[in-house]
Amino acid sequence: MRRVEFYFRETASGIRRNGTVAFGAVSTAFIALFLFGLALLIRREISLVIEGITGNVQVAVYLSDTAHTDTITQLQTTLENLPAVGPGNVFYEDQEATCARAKEVFAANPTIIENVPCSAYPTSLRVTLNDTSQYEQITAALACEPDATGKMTCAEPGVLEVRDFRDVLDRLSAITTALSVGLFALAVIMLVSAVVLVANTLRMGMFARRKEISIMRLVGATNWRIRVPFLIEGGVEALVGAGLAIMALFLGKVFLVDQLAGKLVWLPLVRNSDVLAVLPWIIIAAIFVAAIAGTVGMRRFLDV
Repeated sequence: MRRVEFYFRETASGIRRNGTVAFGAVSTAFIALFLFGLALLIRREISLVIEGITGNVQVAVYLSDTAHTDTITQLQTTLENLPAVGPGNVFYEDQEATCARAKEVFAANPTIIENVPCSAYPTSLRVTLNDTSQYEQITAALACEPDATGKMTCAEPGVLEVRDFRDVLDRLSAITTALSVGLFALAVIMLVSAVVLVANTLRMGMFARRKEISIMRLVGATNWRIRVPFLIEGGVEALVGAGLAIMALFLGKVFLVDQLAGKLVWLPLVRNSDVLAVLPWIIIAAIFVAAIAGTVGMRRFLDV
């Protein structure tokens, strides 16, 4: 118990005597951890936008005129049993509904609407995907293959054609992957920067107290006894920086994101739950930064 008291007393004394250095360490940790948390929230925002876009993308399974009710029911059951689809995500669209959809899509081009009667539109099954990256499950289940023109024709009875918008989905998947990797790399860079800068501030603190450390070594203090107060000091500074970063993220959410939510109603924005989900990662990152920075920053003074 006395040893614990000694460690915390030395930590408080070090922070008090080296206020400027401690302030620099806290500021460094705050900036790095804030940018780290911001990178995670930006990644989440991109995921929400992509989900919003792909959520409106449906695979169209066009049915032949000879498809009977039993065949259509069997096709719905087959598609709903796919992991990428799931129950309740396959909807039957008759000619009238398909014609109404065409009129909405081609509203700016009335010539097409006038020259194509509703009887020319095929009935279809509209499939909403739970996981848009797995759209190929549909064409595989219906035994579809692209022909020379790229049209997906299927061997499954009652199916005329499948349009899975694979070009759009592939591009969205590639964009999501690229942005996720880029933001992950940015987050790693922020952590490495925090480690380097906090290690430098701890090294400055040890340099300012080098005479005290030398005296402690002369009276027989072990490296561990010397190191622990500085590790605790680095941990306190990193956690204070993490607390400030968390506060700044919440303030940004309240005064920036919430203000945009009322103006950009069509854009899905991060919620309070998304910010809360980031908090444990910021705290873990702060502990990681403190541990690595303390080990690296004190090596020079304890190896002599």
